[in-house]
Amino acid sequence: MAAVVSRTCEWGSLGSGWKVGDYRSLVLSFVLKGDVEFYVQLWTEPEEPVLVEACSGAWNSASRPYIGPPQRAALRRLGYRVGGRARNFGKRWPLSLLADARALAAELVTILVDVFGYRATSALELAYRAGRRTVDAPVFPALGRDDVERMLRMGGVRLIDARPAGRVSPGVRRRLIQADEPFRLTIELKGEVGKEPFLYEAMQFITPIPGGLGVSDAQLAAIARACPFLRLLRDDKGEVLAMYDVAVAGTTVRWFLLTLHVVGVMRARAVSMVQEALAARHGLPRGRAGGGGALGDGVGGIGQDSPDPEEAAGLDEYTDETEAGSSTGPGRSRRFVVH
Repeated sequence: MAAVVSRTCEWGSLGSGWKVGDYRSLVLSFVLKGDVEFYVQLWTEPEEPVLVEACSGAWNSASRPYIGPPQRAALRRLGYRVGGRARNFGKRWPLSLLADARALAAELVTILVDVFGYRATSALELAYRAGRRTVDAPVFPALGRDDVERMLRMGGVRLIDARPAGRVSPGVRRRLIQADEPFRLTIELKGEVGKEPFLYEAMQFITPIPGGLGVSDAQLAAIARACPFLRLLRDDKGEVLAMYDVAVAGTTVRWFLLTLHVVGVMRARAVSMVQEALAARHGLPRGRAGGGGALGDGVGGIGQDSPDPEEAAGLDEYTDETEAGSSTGPGRSRRFVVH
């Protein structure tokens, strides 16, 4: 038993072969009669205390009559408490040396024999599993302009070849990607790490929030709190720009498309809140603040007085340089609740 526990729980030092997201589980179970089943189980991850759990009867109602006050009191004396969605008895066990594995193995045997009454009249089943929450996928160490434009088109964005507003050097212009559908957007590539082709390790999404000139600073602060991930600031004309900065090293196409989706959702929320603030200010019903100009017109078309995201490209220059929930999941015992 100690050897099995040690194999499940010992990970070694950082760099000894495990990766972040690796996990192992061990379930020891026996059937008393019919569908009356008892189990103890371990869930372990690198550099984390072992989660030790024993059934409480909450998951398997057939065993509930056999886990009465004496059994519960015995588990509590061992330091176990009911918790998590599966309502198992559980506790954390720091495990480092083989002696700890022997002690933990002895405790599992104590629970099986002294608490649940195992007498070897039926098989003691062992279920071991090792898995990981990570997947192997092609990642970008850096992104080129062509990469970004291709993924934008995959996300349904219409790119435009617009001349940046104001004086912009050829070097900066080379790093700007502009779009007008489904909303006006400028992406500035930052952190150049390679030439021929030019590659970048970061980018900034910049999009205008129509009607922002008409909201107060207090209202803008409230909108910003409701739109995590986005930074909202005013340009030199007082208009509102939403910005989102990201590093791209180690990212995937799926990550980029998700980021694009998040920017769109947060922008739509900001636009809606601006419209509601303007409607209240002008005594209009909610949702009737659109129409272009200073009031803007929502997520799609942008009013004539909307700010130009291109003008913001230089505003934030980049310096080149479980109590968890589900008892199901990849590789988990159906009884597990990962804390």
